[in-house]
Amino acid sequence: MSFASMLKQLREQSRLSQKDIADYLGITRQAVASYELAKREPDYEILKKLADYFGVSIDYILGRSKCRDVNALTVGNNIDLIRGNFTYQELSKDISEKVGALIFPDMLEKYAKGERMPFVGTIKILAKYAQVRDSFFYRYNTPETYEKEKELYLRELSQQKEAEKAEEASNILDMFDDDIRRWIVKESSIPYIRLAKEIQEAGLPVEVLKPLVESIKNNSKTSN
Repeated sequence: MSFASMLKQLREQSRLSQKDIADYLGITRQAVASYELAKREPDYEILKKLADYFGVSIDYILGRSKCRDVNALTVGNNIDLIRGNFTYQELSKDISEKVGALIFPDMLEKYAKGERMPFVGTIKILAKYAQVRDSFFYRYNTPETYEKEKELYLRELSQQKEAEKAEEASNILDMFDDDIRRWIVKESSIPYIRLAKEIQEAGLPVEVLKPLVESIKNNSKTSN
């Protein structure tokens, strides 16, 4: 669809007159009529104002995109970037194998071409697969910025896991009294902790740990 036809369609769908559009743009009604009759082409500023007014992308209003969403083409370009040399069939299969989620090849192709806008949940799946943050898909990227984004993502993921481990360790320590907590953090206690872990992994009953706990308490009192 041409710009002239698209403008008229958007205007009529919004139940607006040519004068309404002209007043918003700060131009004459005759100028808007000329746009709709394809007798005159708008400059970039007019295009941008029209896109903002109707809540669509410039590519949509020019008839170059079938999706109204302003982010559709940017998201699509980034999907093609993470696709690399894969076909859409291969990309769909790889996403399924690595993330455990199914996005059909024909939908991936529509997203990549800017014909459909992925749901937020789909963006999250794609981000997890590509090892990037969700925000990656909403801005212009190159192979170089993609690699940098992956490095940042993995660094943040590592920091998050370390924080979770620290919180888990803190929660475990809270289960014991002060004497046991002081004993656990000592380097000399590491062999005992490893032994307790081996007993736990072996699936032995909790009663087996009682002599070890008593030994810990006695050692803790002796060292104090």
